[in-house]
Amino acid sequence: MKSLIRSSVVCPDYSKGYPLISYGEGIYLYDESGKKYIDGSSGAAAVSNIGHGITEIADIMREQASRVSILPTHVFSARVVQDYLDVLVDFAPAGFEKVWTVTSGTEAVENAVKLALQYHQIRGDKRRHKIISRNISYHGNSIFMLDIGGMPLRKKMYNNWMNHFPHISAANLYRKPAEISEETYVNNLLAEFEQTLLDEDPYSFSAFVVEPVVAAAMGAAPAPSGYLERMHSLCKKYGILFISDEVLTGFGRTGARFGINKSGVIPDIIATGKGISGGYFPLSAVIASKQVMEPFVAQNSFFLGGHTYACNPMGAAVGHFVIEYMEKHKLIENANNQGNYLKEKLNRLYNLEIVGDIRGEGLLIGVEFVKDKKTKEPFPSEMNISKRIGELTMNAGVILYPGKGSCDGFSGDHLLICPPLIINNSQCDTIVDVLESCIKKLQDEILNT
Repeated sequence: MKSLIRSSVVCPDYSKGYPLISYGEGIYLYDESGKKYIDGSSGAAAVSNIGHGITEIADIMREQASRVSILPTHVFSARVVQDYLDVLVDFAPAGFEKVWTVTSGTEAVENAVKLALQYHQIRGDKRRHKIISRNISYHGNSIFMLDIGGMPLRKKMYNNWMNHFPHISAANLYRKPAEISEETYVNNLLAEFEQTLLDEDPYSFSAFVVEPVVAAAMGAAPAPSGYLERMHSLCKKYGILFISDEVLTGFGRTGARFGINKSGVIPDIIATGKGISGGYFPLSAVIASKQVMEPFVAQNSFFLGGHTYACNPMGAAVGHFVIEYMEKHKLIENANNQGNYLKEKLNRLYNLEIVGDIRGEGLLIGVEFVKDKKTKEPFPSEMNISKRIGELTMNAGVILYPGKGSCDGFSGDHLLICPPLIINNSQCDTIVDVLESCIKKLQDEILNT
């Protein structure tokens, strides 16, 4: 197997080489030795929603590049951009009116919170500057978004740079105290949220940021029943904008257009990315409701969030194709159906001693590993359980997405399973077979040492 020479490439592990991928096709990647892998993580988690190697996209990009690839957006737009943004607004829940594109999930969520701040400012409410979010959450990798996110492992390097916005407890049914009901658990989370607002002055907050299903940080942990609806109601009570972070959960990943759809909540702002372009072009977007945009339009106030590649024609051409492709091939329906099938097949992993929980929505599924199934005690962080299982599955031809910190932000191991939305039953079976075999292998190694 050929590997990269590590003289110039910044990489996660300088002690090893990495297989060189030659091409992708459907849900598969092929390295230069000819080995085939199932891309069970869809790139860097939930990106390659429509699969690899779609030649029509190359044709579209070539045609658009031959016309115009970038514009001075302070003076021009283009029909391809206008048409796409209209389609994107229509793809969003009812009540959304304006949208603009950027190039990464971090940019999208950061622009969303900047929009929330400016919304309050131009309405004359100068007090509202704080953002509230949850522990064990990830909302982007800029310094500002790391501060808003709740992943201490990612934040500690930059702690002196942090403003330390308030965070509330994560909502994870697997980690619910055993002695209380789900209803009591949700009541307690809501009470904590409101008390935090009251302690800090609720009218100092501009926005609440939430993932409908906590993806990379907590291993596909869905919100408990009624939680999002009631959090939304509290935001309305205190005039706080509700931002749904749909970078991983959008574009069919959860078996709906956006993860928030299944709750019935209509957020004020959606930040989305990853699957929006299927991985064929760096693209993300901020979609704003009519309510949020009304003061901007009424006062002809320009949003202070420009980026070099914002609303560029290349991204628009690719993004438009992706929505049409998803609808033509019914990929959202397939994500829902295959997600149910995959979770059903994964349930047999509960027979393994170190598998604590299997959860998720659609084709965003997580498996959490524990040292003790009864107490749910996690493995020591230094054992790197999820990483080791991920390496075993990769060697066996299945790429998954290992994560750490799902218990308390430091300990807790999980694997994210998020294959392209084109996957079929047989391919799901292969993922389960390989994962089961690899967990057994590591489990035997642990128990015999």
